[in-house]
Amino acid sequence: MAMQRRARAPAILSLAATALVMLTAAAPPPTSPYVIAVAPGGQPHVPIIMKKTVPLDARVALSFDQGLVLNSPAAERAGLKAFPLIGKMTFKNAFFPGGKATFRFNLLDVTPRGLPKTKMPVVWVDKLVAADADGVLPVTLMKADQIVMNFGSQAPNARQYTITRKNRDSAVMRARVGDEVIDVTFELNTPDTVMNARAAAALSNAGLVKRNGTVGMWQVFPEIALPFERMTPAPGATIVGLPIGKPAVRITEAQAKELDARAKAGNSTADDDDDAITVTASRKKGRDPWILIGRDVLDKCSRIVFDRPGKSWVLTCAF
Repeated sequence: MAMQRRARAPAILSLAATALVMLTAAAPPPTSPYVIAVAPGGQPHVPIIMKKTVPLDARVALSFDQGLVLNSPAAERAGLKAFPLIGKMTFKNAFFPGGKATFRFNLLDVTPRGLPKTKMPVVWVDKLVAADADGVLPVTLMKADQIVMNFGSQAPNARQYTITRKNRDSAVMRARVGDEVIDVTFELNTPDTVMNARAAAALSNAGLVKRNGTVGMWQVFPEIALPFERMTPAPGATIVGLPIGKPAVRITEAQAKELDARAKAGNSTADDDDDAITVTASRKKGRDPWILIGRDVLDKCSRIVFDRPGKSWVLTCAF
């Protein structure tokens, strides 16, 4: 995710892999569900094997599709080599510490424990992308009809939510709000629901949220902290059929500093609220609208299922 031109952080880390996606060979999925037991409040992890012999630990990501993303030490341990000629790129971007990161990538065999070997794009970066694992594996690249993540016991008042995805191999859902079509994804690695300005403008104009002037930080990757402004959801507001939890909209550093300065000066009154409701976002400019639903919502769920044949997410939650 870039501060200006790029929006979704996981997509940035997988950008180099996109050139290889069309080459990926799809293995026949097994018919039985693949079950991952997850501690309440924890992250889903699966052991994987690289190059037939090198064991690695991968955190499972729900929010992107493009490729397995590894920390550089893990790639070195596996002896990975970049794709000839085009397998190394440097991206200058405010999202990365120091303003840039070097991507190396290739099309390689990966075997998650209990699943078929799959040839998939593998990207490794000269920045730390996962502090709790060797890398991040998209759930969409795990070849099973159903991937079931269980998060402990089910609450008595839990109900099931089935949400259609774009297609069988994509994690992305779609929501129409006003005249905007918004890409919606899940991510267990963020405590907050975060969106970009165009999505926030659509929700604000529809009366689903309003800005409240409180600044926070979004930290999806180690050493990365991006500012956001908190928003207050309207009572009963939902997106893709789920309640809107603790939403926030991405803002620039300059906007964050301005909001902090106003708060410290103490010159904001209730009369200013109406001016703060609208999030400025042009339909002619900026990235397409997106919303990343975080643990503020997903922690209420005891079970999350990626249903490939059904082209859906199936959640069991107690809101």
